[in-house]
Amino acid sequence: MTNRWSKWLSVSTVTAFTATTLLGCSMVPGAEDNPPAASKEGASDSGGTKRLKISMMFPLYNEPPQKNEVWKMIEDKFNIEFEPMAVPNNSYEDKLKVTLASGDMPDIILWTKYPDPELNTYVAQGAFAPLDDLIKASPNIMKTPQGIFDNIKIDGKLYGVPRTRALNRSAVMIRKDWLDNLGLPVPATMDDVYKTAVKFTTDDPDKNGKADTFGIAFGENVSHMDPLFMAFDSGAGWRVMEDGTLMNDAITPGKKQALEWLRKLYQDGGLDKDFAVLKNTQVWEKLEGGKAGILLGGQTSDYARYVENLAKVDPKANLIMIKPPAGPTGKFGYSETSGFFGEWVIPAKTDKDKLKRIMELLDWQAGDEAYNLKRYGVEGVHHTKNADGTYKINVDKYKADGVDAVIAHNPYDPYSYVVSSAPAAVQKAQKENLDLVRDMGIKNPALSFVAPSAPDKQSDLNKLRDEEYVKLVMGKVPMDDFDRFVQEWLDKGGRQITKETNDWYKTQKK
Repeated sequence: MTNRWSKWLSVSTVTAFTATTLLGCSMVPGAEDNPPAASKEGASDSGGTKRLKISMMFPLYNEPPQKNEVWKMIEDKFNIEFEPMAVPNNSYEDKLKVTLASGDMPDIILWTKYPDPELNTYVAQGAFAPLDDLIKASPNIMKTPQGIFDNIKIDGKLYGVPRTRALNRSAVMIRKDWLDNLGLPVPATMDDVYKTAVKFTTDDPDKNGKADTFGIAFGENVSHMDPLFMAFDSGAGWRVMEDGTLMNDAITPGKKQALEWLRKLYQDGGLDKDFAVLKNTQVWEKLEGGKAGILLGGQTSDYARYVENLAKVDPKANLIMIKPPAGPTGKFGYSETSGFFGEWVIPAKTDKDKLKRIMELLDWQAGDEAYNLKRYGVEGVHHTKNADGTYKINVDKYKADGVDAVIAHNPYDPYSYVVSSAPAAVQKAQKENLDLVRDMGIKNPALSFVAPSAPDKQSDLNKLRDEEYVKLVMGKVPMDDFDRFVQEWLDKGGRQITKETNDWYKTQKK
């Protein structure tokens, strides 16, 4: 499958609008409607007469936002001086820590960790504003499924606006052209993946006569491996054991089996030898650069970018998304998400007028007009409309302006991971994968619960876990060291967290 992005691309609106039927409410206009033009319709309709400065901090994955027509529309519409503070994803958590420590916080912050004891601590200290009443008065935000609101509540109250996402959106990706070159079938089991990964390293799958490829791309802390862990039934956060109690997925027998699988594959050359030092973007670059043949823990939305960048180094590359492979007992799937990626929190010191304006801005971004702007930009600037109702997007202009980053919030849409500026074939593949994985989520039975002792213990336990996993995979310690690690994890706070989580779990079953 050759995927070259030209300057102008005709993009079908069908996949983007299918969600309207599924959700029972219109999230974006249909093909017969015109997207909003660059006008001042509704300017200053927030009712505020004083021009306010509003800053909004969030992670950036693509091009940074520019002072484009969409940005100007937002400022005119809400009578604000808008400052989208887009921080590169790899450094977002560090930047957030520095910002919080400084006390000079932006007006709107995307808190990306969940559940996060640190957020609970800040809420207990009164750092962020309670938003229950303001959310109830926000009609577009209120279209969010109740279950997602329930997930972000802290002590029964809302301190954030969820940036909604599909509950299941992951993707296993593989180079179909490499499979074809080696006469291999699409892998259906983890055993198949193992054999394929080794051959992608040893058998010159790109046929360039060089030993410059490998099987599976992943990164530091053994990231991008969720489908592997689910295939070995390790649990998603917590696992309900045979006696009905919960065990943390860091120490389950299934996790040990999965790590042993990785350890052997590492020894056989099927894994990226550099994984221990690779950040997210560096993992992606291995796939995009034509070096890796498999990404187990990918995201459907990123598929568009991978295809585009991969075509630049190999026009004949054919990257596809497949069903997550099954493990030794037939288990397969993904960790089901919370239904959002990040929640917008607002400092408690924000005065009432500014808080109202902020919520109006977020509510607008959760509505039809903003969603259409986010996906297609301004008519006559970022796209034109064809007679058949499809949009002709100026991809270069759309990307250069960072349009999708200017509007960082969005409505609930199970197809939001279909990239509207991508070629029609890519959009079709993304929609098909979202349909495929929709019911493949493995639930965390304690998803929203934060154990009382977790704020003091969880960070150190996570560090202990990550370091142990890397040593095990790289063969720096014997596999039996996992059992020693389990005891250390329990002794250093894991036992108390487990008790607290099980005590809570018992109350949920009554």
